[in-house]
Parts: sequence; C-alpha cells; structure tokens
Amino acid sequence: MIFAKFPIATAGLIGTITLAIGAIISSGILLAVGAIVVIGYAWYSFDTPTTSTQDTQSIDPEVVREKTMQWSDSYDQSTRQQLTPDPVHRETQSASNQQSTTRTSDGDDSEPGDSRGSSPMSLDSPELQYRWETETDVSFDDVGGFTDVKQELRRDVIKPLTTHREQAKQLDISPSNIIFHGPPGTGKTYLAQALASELAFPFVELSGSDVQSKWINESAQKVRTLFDEARQVAAEEGGAVVFLDELDSVLKRRGNQTAHEEDNKVVNEFLNHLETASDHNIIFIGATNRLESLDEAGIRSGRIDKKAHIGLPDQRARKEILRVQLADRPNSLSEDHLEQIAGWTQGMSAAELAQIIDDAARSCLDRGSGQITWLDIRQVISP
Repeated sequence: MIFAKFPIATAGLIGTITLAIGAIISSGILLAVGAIVVIGYAWYSFDTPTTSTQDTQSIDPEVVREKTMQWSDSYDQSTRQQLTPDPVHRETQSASNQQSTTRTSDGDDSEPGDSRGSSPMSLDSPELQYRWETETDVSFDDVGGFTDVKQELRRDVIKPLTTHREQAKQLDISPSNIIFHGPPGTGKTYLAQALASELAFPFVELSGSDVQSKWINESAQKVRTLFDEARQVAAEEGGAVVFLDELDSVLKRRGNQTAHEEDNKVVNEFLNHLETASDHNIIFIGATNRLESLDEAGIRSGRIDKKAHIGLPDQRARKEILRVQLADRPNSLSEDHLEQIAGWTQGMSAAELAQIIDDAARSCLDRGSGQITWLDIRQVISP
C-alpha cells in the first residue's frame, strides 16, 4: 500500500489531498500492444479548513474503493470485447491471412505459405470456408429427362474442358457459365451435381443466404472468398464447379427502387469474378425461378453465356425420371406400369415424382415385402 500527501490550492481553497493506492496483481487478460488496463484502486481524502473548525471533512475511502472496483470491472469487460474480434473482423482477417499466405509463396522454399513442393491441398482443409465435394454420386445417367439440356451441356461445357480441351484452346472457345431457371423442384440442383460429376471437378453448393450478411461489406467479402477458394481448388484439381441456388437474391437488378448500396457491391463483386472464371476452369452455375429479377449486366454474354430452362417434365421425361428413381430398388413394375404412372402425374415436378417412389418404398417396407409392386404405387397415387 502506498500513501502520499500533497498540498493543493484550487478555487481559492487551500487544503491537503491524501492519496492511497492499493495494487491489484493479476488479471489473466492477454493485452494488445498499447492497451490500458486497471492494475489497482485508489482512495483519497481532501482536507480543507472551514470557518468554524479545523477538522477535516473526508470522503469515505471504502466508498471510493467500491466505485473504483466497479469501474475496473466495467473496463475489464469492454477490454475483452475489444480484444475479441467480431464476426466481420474474424472473417475479414481470415481472408486477409489467406491472401497474405498466397503472396508469400514467391519467397524462399522454406518460407511458410510456399506451395512449391508441398502436398496438395485437402478439400476438407480448415483453410477452406465452404464445403467442397469431390464426388456428387450423380451422373447424367441418373438425371431423367432433359435430353436437350444435357446435349447442350456436353457440347458447350464438358467437351471444351475434357475430350476437346486442346482444340477448344486453338479455337478460342471458353466453357460457359450457366443459369438454370424454372419453377422449384424441377431438378436444377441435381443437374448441376451431375455436370460436376461428368467433368470430374470438385463441387460446392450454396444458397443466396450463404453469401449474404447484415454487416457492411461482409457480403461482398464472402463472394470474394468463394471465388478465391474456387481458384485454389481449380488449381489443385484441374477445375471447379460453383453452384449458387437463389441467384436472384444475390445478383439483383441494380438501379431499381429497392436496390441497396450493399446489394450493388455484391453484384459488382460477382461480375468481376464471372468475367475471369473461365480462365481458371471454374464453371459457375446459378439457379433461379425469377430470371427477370437478375441484373442485366450479369447475364449478358461474356459472364453468363448459357441459360437453360429447367421446367416441368413432359410425359416422356416423367417416365424416364421414374425409371431412374426405381433403378437401384427392387421392383416388379413393367414398362406399361411406368407409362401409366407418367400419365397420371401430369404437372408434377421431378422432386414430386421422386417422392412418389420414396413413399412407395415405405409402403413396401411396411408390408414386409422385398420389392416395390404396383400395389405400393396405388397406395400412393390413383388416377
């Protein structure tokens, strides 16, 4: 404990201030450079002579100590908050660290971050923020219907990146970024997974909410991180497929009355990356049921060249979807049965057709049967 007594004169008064300082050892907080922390508490008394007596009027030191400790606790809490970065800071710092690591790869072989001679990056690496899959377990053969769309994808995307790659380079043909548009449940995600499988490229699936944030600038940062990762993955694996559902919630039309400055930042960020995606063998696929809501600059040639309507299947496509759904399940259904079911299900989406077969399989299980029969189908639907 340290005591000190000082004579003072202020506002015409002469007196003495007595200062006592008690040390507080500890805290356990790791401080940033330049941070200030309370290391003790103090109390004081201010003695002044009065006209009636020479007795001193003292402030209760216990009161001062209590108030000082309350202030100390409050400061301690605010310091912890300052030293703990918020979500925006954490993700921004994480992205900054990734960029820094990339920049240092030009240094000596022994430098951290140098990828030369190092083992390939794992797609489940904690350095990657998004979930990349090397296998989707879906091929074009698993996608019923959409024959014309699959043919176009083979011509405009698969061949330039696989069997005809060298010829495509000579002809200056770049693979197309794509928009799948149409009502919900028609198989847009399934088709995107199948395309990634046909290309043998890693695949990442996101929705609009995955790249949106309430924090200023963070949505644009998430888009930047997404494409940074796509370039990393493509460099390691030869290419990458990025699938974004609910594209209309991200690539919003600029200039309308509801457009916000943050929305415009996200659109601009997207456009910048879409222009160079093909340079890195990145295929971007966006899905929407509101094509008219997309920014016009975003869907022009050079950024997104291909737009494929994924609508409700016709009868032939419905039959094919049913056949695919039954392919790996024991069943006794004939071609005539499939034709009948396809006729009964006009106006249904691919997802609804898949649900019919799932429900029939449950009916089969409930009966204790070893295969799906016409009876199980009739338990689910009727003409």
